[in-house]
Amino acid sequence: MAGRGRGRGRGQLTFNIEAVGIGKGEVLPPGTFQPTPLFPPMENKPVPLQSGEEAEYMLALKQELRGAMKSLPYFVKPAAPKKDVERYSDKYQSSEPADNTIEWNPDWRRLPRELKIRVRKPQKEKAPIGMPLRKKQTYVEKEEIIRKLEVRVSVVF
Repeated sequence: MAGRGRGRGRGQLTFNIEAVGIGKGEVLPPGTFQPTPLFPPMENKPVPLQSGEEAEYMLALKQELRGAMKSLPYFVKPAAPKKDVERYSDKYQSSEPADNTIEWNPDWRRLPRELKIRVRKPQKEKAPIGMPLRKKQTYVEKEEIIRKLEVRVSVVF
């Protein structure tokens, strides 16, 4: 029942074996029974590490910068590895405190204006557009207006 497949033919290799360095009819090299060495011999020796006060100072600065970056609120902490079985009560138990706030006062002159935090003040209530604001009239002013209207009405009739 062998050989019932389609198309590819039998005994043909899918790559050119002559490109590898083996001609047709040649015997293949013998198999190896030992693993390859873990670290092959190095052709070039590595450059020795810098030592001295300047290198130690730069290393200390780098470590301080990395520590400061990790303490910022924008540092994304890696997620804890999930357990094999997720339990319903696991999401209600928090192992670390929820307060992530820290005091951070950057020099805003060095940062773009778009990043500056702006606290918006509450807007004042505006009067409705259709009604103009009027001052309250006193009782005396109302009486004067009524007299003027009575005088005008009496003149018309």
